[in-house]
Amino acid sequence: MEHYHLSEANELSELVQDYEKSILEIGFGNGENTTYLAAKNPNALVVASEVYLSGIGSLLNSISQNSISNIKIYDDDVRELLLKIPNEIFDEIYIICPDPWPKARHHKRRIIKHDFLKVLANVLRKEGTVYISTDWENYADSIEEEAEKSKEDFLIKKISNEGMPITRFQQRAINEGRSIHTFLLKVLKK
Repeated sequence: MEHYHLSEANELSELVQDYEKSILEIGFGNGENTTYLAAKNPNALVVASEVYLSGIGSLLNSISQNSISNIKIYDDDVRELLLKIPNEIFDEIYIICPDPWPKARHHKRRIIKHDFLKVLANVLRKEGTVYISTDWENYADSIEEEAEKSKEDFLIKKISNEGMPITRFQQRAINEGRSIHTFLLKVLKK
């Protein structure tokens, strides 16, 4: 794991200089999409953030099986990392099926909030994008509301999930009859 571990913002700032672009995936689950992004973008640094050890283990296994060398794993609260990044560093950010916290009393724990979107805008380069998907209807509504509050930072549109791999979590949702709601936020920078 040590070779693939990312420990701090300063290390990240140095690493991105060796790549044509940089991609962040927040909450990568089992790493299916992370592996896809790294393979599709061999000249990009893919920073994969996840706190659950089983998911990290799955991604490390996939890295090994596929001989991938452009992934770094951040295994702590990604918000801490993002707040310490001194400049615009990412070209693309992916948040696929974040924890929906389905009970109303837990909605305040959802990661997609106006304040968090503002943090993402600060670390995105010009023309940078945030790709968000959820399989929970009321979270999709919430994402739209929060993005609307962030329209000074982002242009938002609903898009199709076409062309992206279906993760295990998304497949489970589809099997249970839920739709995948996908959003693309493009940062507005002058």
